[in-house]
Amino acid sequence: QKISDVAVLLASDFPESVTTGAVLELFLQQQLRKMAGIFACHLLLLQAWMLAFTSCNAIIFDYKEMFVESRIDHFNPRMINPNTFQQRLLYNDTYFKEDHGPILVYTGNEGAIDQFWNNTGFVFELAESLGGYVLFIEHRYYGKSLPFGDEWQQDYNYQYLTVEQAIADYAIILTGLKERLGNPQRKVIAFGGSYGGMLTAFMRFKYPNIIDGGLAASAPIFPMGKYDFYKAVTEDCASYNAQCPVQVRSGYTEIMRLAENGSEGFAQISKMFSLCKPLDAGNFQHFLLWARNAFTIMAMADYPYPASFLGKLPAYPINVACDTILKADDAMAGLAEATVTFYDETMGKAACHDPAKEYIDCADATGCGLMSQWDIQICLQVRLPSGTNNVTDMFPPIEPWTDTMYQDYCARKYGPLLSYQTDFYKINFWGDRINAASNIIFSNGDLDPWRYGGVRNIIPGAPFVYPITIPGGAHHLDLRGSDPRDPLAVTAARALEKKIIQSWLL
Repeated sequence: QKISDVAVLLASDFPESVTTGAVLELFLQQQLRKMAGIFACHLLLLQAWMLAFTSCNAIIFDYKEMFVESRIDHFNPRMINPNTFQQRLLYNDTYFKEDHGPILVYTGNEGAIDQFWNNTGFVFELAESLGGYVLFIEHRYYGKSLPFGDEWQQDYNYQYLTVEQAIADYAIILTGLKERLGNPQRKVIAFGGSYGGMLTAFMRFKYPNIIDGGLAASAPIFPMGKYDFYKAVTEDCASYNAQCPVQVRSGYTEIMRLAENGSEGFAQISKMFSLCKPLDAGNFQHFLLWARNAFTIMAMADYPYPASFLGKLPAYPINVACDTILKADDAMAGLAEATVTFYDETMGKAACHDPAKEYIDCADATGCGLMSQWDIQICLQVRLPSGTNNVTDMFPPIEPWTDTMYQDYCARKYGPLLSYQTDFYKINFWGDRINAASNIIFSNGDLDPWRYGGVRNIIPGAPFVYPITIPGGAHHLDLRGSDPRDPLAVTAARALEKKIIQSWLL
């Protein structure tokens, strides 16, 4: 059905005088009897378009930094040496209303917390209107929050790098902050994107007594099919121009054909991609991963304006890459130009490129950056298999790792005593049976390659779990500050998210 027709339907069903809270209630009671699944979520989003506000300036605050003492092991009464570490917090109380203001907490994910502070402007916009106290908590073992200091990788000291330990940190810090701010019953709303969004959801599952609601943006809490991620990347390219995946496939077909010719073919590929060292049979697979990684990052950061969150990229980098590929004389030349341009922009322009340095192979096929901490988390708990098959996606066939491959890699790199927690999500964090959950918004952009692991449909029996699909939205775009270049849909999504959060604070 056309969007305009749906808007007319909504306008007739819900007069202008109806409040958003009433719209949500009526929607859940009446519209779900007519329309189901993600289409229903789109209707809810379209209704928000009538109520959306537009802010032309993102609010960016300076932060104050403090450190708190956190236990290294929350679940074993036996003392270890050392028993605690200094955990970094960033906060701002510019708009805080002590009598009623909520705590707005970002559940830090894999990286130094200041990078998330600088890319989560929506929280600051909410702080202004809600009188909120803004708190960003750094995830243990990242940034400046290092148990065991520089020795965190020695003697299995990384065994405490788990989701359970991380969210226990957050729960204890928040409990103490409520006391310090003079109200143990103060409302807390959690926010997180990607893995941080998963932590927000897990916080609400595990500690509903600590947080009153959460916005889990681009949070792949559901298992993904082993080819889903790169299927989504391919769909993103096709949504801009249907010929783009066709040309990318053709480019890779030529690369694979040349590789079959041995050293002569490898030399041609090396020259085309401006590689510092010639390819051979031993490093060809890593080259393919390096080239694929360019599309991984561009798809996640496919924002409507230039951004530097995942590397310095132009507005809609997927569109830019597709234009480059489609304008080239041949498919392989276009693919090479798009790939080299990506690395020039994100790593710094260079006379040549070294895939061994620019892409670190690790247990996460979508990349670990330069962080061995995330590699360890994949080995321990957060397994995210991602392969390509050249059928549902445009990349050469690269099978995802098997359990045996994970075990061999993790034991070889981090020691034989490291073991993966089988059924981690299913047992500890509910798996796909989240119908008992409440007060969680799950937002997913339809350009985000992680969307297939997100909560995208209404959960039967969970009327207060709100899945929102954002047309034109990349990886947790709704958490970023408002910008006049935002798609209307993300402006509408933020307005709807704000209304839902306000209802939790009543």
